[in-house]
Amino acid sequence: MEIPKFLIERYQFWKKNTFEDYKNIYHQASKTAQKPIAMIITCCDSRILENTIFGGGVGDYFIHRNIANIVPSKNDKEQNVQTLSAIEYALKVLKIPNLIILGHSNCGGVEYSYKTLIDKKNVNNFEYINKWVSCLNNSYNKIPYNLPESEKLTFLEQENIKQSIRNLHEYEFINKLINENKLNVIGLWYKINSGLIKFLDNNSFIDLD
Repeated sequence: MEIPKFLIERYQFWKKNTFEDYKNIYHQASKTAQKPIAMIITCCDSRILENTIFGGGVGDYFIHRNIANIVPSKNDKEQNVQTLSAIEYALKVLKIPNLIILGHSNCGGVEYSYKTLIDKKNVNNFEYINKWVSCLNNSYNKIPYNLPESEKLTFLEQENIKQSIRNLHEYEFINKLINENKLNVIGLWYKINSGLIKFLDNNSFIDLD
């Protein structure tokens, strides 16, 4: 198995430039336990660069990615033990005080879920994806009937963030931290084509600008 040329070239550039500029920080990071300021749960989408968006340095953010940035309901936790184990480690071991759910526009996972729910003929033979995006069923059912078609996907993307936050409260250890003001849960939606970020405030998404 060969290493692709682009990986070698990009690694060599990073090692010679970025790493060299911050080598003291990397050296220090290797000697101390990590202490991230936030956990970010976001989508696998390659267009979401959370460290770039929020100016992340070495050790700033504890990142977990899954398709459509979903936190499963307690009733669906077997859907993805990995997501819950990442959250558990972040909160119980690392004591991270901020948990961010970062959704985004043009989300392929959300779009696929939407298409399969409006027309079962759109369901592909995905053994794992179909089961995973079924976590969006409740959010889909909340789409207003009279909402213009062009706005339904955005609504579903944002409702999915809200639902993931509601799901967090279902887990006793998470809910306890929230109620004790030891954990700040933040919902964000990122618009890829403009760089705009909206934050969840009293059940509505407000421009961060």
